[in-house]
Amino acid sequence: MLTRASLSKPISRALSRSLHGPGESFDPLSLSPILAYEASTSMLAAGGGAAANLDLVPTFANRVSGGADAAQSTASNQPIAHTPVGGGHLHLPAVTGNYASLAAGVNLGTQTEILIGVKVRTWRPSIDQSLFDQYPASIMVWQRTTGKFQVYYGTSANFQTSSVIPTDAPLETVIKIVRDGTDASTEVFYKDHDGSFTSLGSTTLGAVGAAPTGSGQELSIGRWRSGNQKYADCSYQTLKVTADSTVTLDLDMADGDHKASSFTCASGQTVTVNKGSTTRDAATIVRRPFLRFDGADNFMSGLFNQTLSSGGYMFAAFSVNYGSETYARVFAVNSTDPDEPDYNNPRSLAFSLRQTTTDDVGWYYNNAFRDGHTGTYDKDRGAVLHELKAIDGEQVSKVNNADAKTKSLDLSGLSSEKFTIGGRYDGNGNASLDLEALYLFDHTLTDDEATQVRDYLNAKSSIY
Repeated sequence: MLTRASLSKPISRALSRSLHGPGESFDPLSLSPILAYEASTSMLAAGGGAAANLDLVPTFANRVSGGADAAQSTASNQPIAHTPVGGGHLHLPAVTGNYASLAAGVNLGTQTEILIGVKVRTWRPSIDQSLFDQYPASIMVWQRTTGKFQVYYGTSANFQTSSVIPTDAPLETVIKIVRDGTDASTEVFYKDHDGSFTSLGSTTLGAVGAAPTGSGQELSIGRWRSGNQKYADCSYQTLKVTADSTVTLDLDMADGDHKASSFTCASGQTVTVNKGSTTRDAATIVRRPFLRFDGADNFMSGLFNQTLSSGGYMFAAFSVNYGSETYARVFAVNSTDPDEPDYNNPRSLAFSLRQTTTDDVGWYYNNAFRDGHTGTYDKDRGAVLHELKAIDGEQVSKVNNADAKTKSLDLSGLSSEKFTIGGRYDGNGNASLDLEALYLFDHTLTDDEATQVRDYLNAKSSIY
């Protein structure tokens, strides 16, 4: 649903604008934007509460009091909230090619304990999922659709737990596998709501003696390596292996940087995050909140309470994923009387968008793409901060406070009442991106004011 909201008048806005000196806290709201969205505070779930990790987001709440929210009433078109579980996690989407790995397996010893820290969507998934795979030479752990866990040992010995994990068990928990090689007894536990470990069953599994080390083969997290299947659908937090009282693997996904492709865990191994080459919802280290648009159906829109005719200043902090459509929009405004395109008339303006199917980002006005920044719309680049000053007679586009491109176009015909995020006015031009923040001012900013907004967003998202 589109809503209109009251905006401050320019004359009162000018009185409230102030600069902040070194050491003083700054909030862009002090400069009176008309749109102010930050994933850390703006993502709302159905019912109006703060969106949890992987919730659909029908409302992107404006930080401006009484300002216009961005909304999407159709569930299949709603973007998805991503928020860190604990200090951070690896998002695994159960899509081929998306998992984490170590180049070589770890020692499991004679007395073995494996601790897997995860948050799952459900204890009755629609497909079996591999949580730990040092197979065929060693151990593999699956979560079954039945609610049981299956442990493989060596090349063929395996068992399923006699008990199922309860459907009301904590979704965020630790799965513990304990194996005593002196008699081959193996037991599986889960951490319950009170913090205690509850057994799901035990058996004698495999041969007596130390477990195979798995040396020289990959250790996969979130997939069955030999079958290249059973990809996990979960928020994977930690993996710890203790062999004969020695920690041989101590992995916390929070040790990786946000959206890192690899990192070194506490026990010294390099952890690689593998992303399917054609996956929109790819495996991702999540260390800070973002709103994920899928590049196919997701977009949001809203209505200003007045006509935007003066242009303005936009800042957008985002990173790109695979699969954006041609001329994918990050943010655009258009006229609603009639509902006109945002690209082929002087009344509308696309503040930030992809150039056709290239890796360039720029802006679009009156039937022409303007000021492309080469390599900015690139899924391997990480977060960027695109800013556009677009007022009548003066336009300046920058990425990460660099590569300034200028124009002096006549924008006197600008007359827009509607805005869209992540797509075009008609639901096309969808962007596959993770949005962290978006600000729009319906007035220009001084250089010092723009620096304050830029520095504020850069600090929050560690962009450059």
